[in-house]
Amino acid sequence: MDRSRKVFAHDIDPARMADLPARAERAGVQITQLPTAEVARHAPFDVVLCDAPCSGSGAWRRAAEAKWLLRPERLVELGEIQDNILSQASEYVSENGILVYATCSVLQEENEERVAAFVACNPAWQVIAQERFDVGAEGDGFFVVQLQRAQQ
Repeated sequence: MDRSRKVFAHDIDPARMADLPARAERAGVQITQLPTAEVARHAPFDVVLCDAPCSGSGAWRRAAEAKWLLRPERLVELGEIQDNILSQASEYVSENGILVYATCSVLQEENEERVAAFVACNPAWQVIAQERFDVGAEGDGFFVVQLQRAQQ
């Protein structure tokens, strides 16, 4: 990592970043945590990572009871939240920047379908890389996609 670049972190629930200062110190990097009201003031960003809330289906092998708690209406609700996060986050990406969307889900409804919906509503954006990691002996499952504005 180019240590001369500024790194910012934001979470709608700041408590989720409680261990960030210690992790950053161990890594030898400086990370500035931004409250919601400050994010737009520091934009645009070269890379925006959306670690989206999801069903956690990629980790069900470690928490099998969670799969019995997921209801169809919750999956719809999560899809709406994920769509909103992608839409809002895209506004903070610099002209040639990258928007990264990630979940710890292996469900198409939370991954490929969310990306397809975003691109359908935002045709200026295109997928430049996408990967699904299924649950296996190596570990949990998750999904990640990189999006960038189409070059004119």
